[in-house]
Amino acid sequence: MTLSKFLALACLLPASALAQTKNKVAYVNPLIGTERMGHTYPGATVPFGAVQLSPDTDTIPYEVNGKYNPKVYEYCAGYQYADKTIVGFSHTHFSGTGHSDLGDVLLMPTTGALQLNPGTADAPETGFRSAFSHSTEKAEAGYYRVHLDEPDVDAELSATTRVGLHRYTFRKGGPALLVLDLVHGIYNHSQKNVWTFVRIENDTLLTGYRQTTGWA
Repeated sequence: MTLSKFLALACLLPASALAQTKNKVAYVNPLIGTERMGHTYPGATVPFGAVQLSPDTDTIPYEVNGKYNPKVYEYCAGYQYADKTIVGFSHTHFSGTGHSDLGDVLLMPTTGALQLNPGTADAPETGFRSAFSHSTEKAEAGYYRVHLDEPDVDAELSATTRVGLHRYTFRKGGPALLVLDLVHGIYNHSQKNVWTFVRIENDTLLTGYRQTTGWA
């Protein structure tokens, strides 16, 4: 009887070992830390990558009426889980820092009349920002997806070491537009941007740059 029990246990062990071979990356949840003062972002990056492509949920100025705005500290990573709108997707972010910076080169898909200002969280229709729901949001290692309500666009993001990859699926007819914002940034102040430049090379290529001041 003792031998029979031992053999049964020995047969179960290989099956248990196989069940535990699931890729550890599948357990990564980039949304952890995106609420309150966690200062993390949910977007796409690779280990030691130069690009951290992620949504920014608001544009908080460094100063209000000439005085430091403490609310800007909440957006060290550009994203707050409690927010209900997305301003766009920028290519550089910090995660877990106690200070704000970056948020460079923001893209945002839109439809209809062209808007060149982001608008406000209370009235997203006054600009190019969009409302969204966490029910359509998916974040995993190296990949981010969300549905933008107002333009009715599915946004998907991924990244390589030095490149941010965007895919936008427009669900309704009408003009499909893409806003490129070189002024947007995290921890924005009046002296943040030194130089910004963009040039249309041909029908499929834009070149440009953005130089800023900051601690990073």
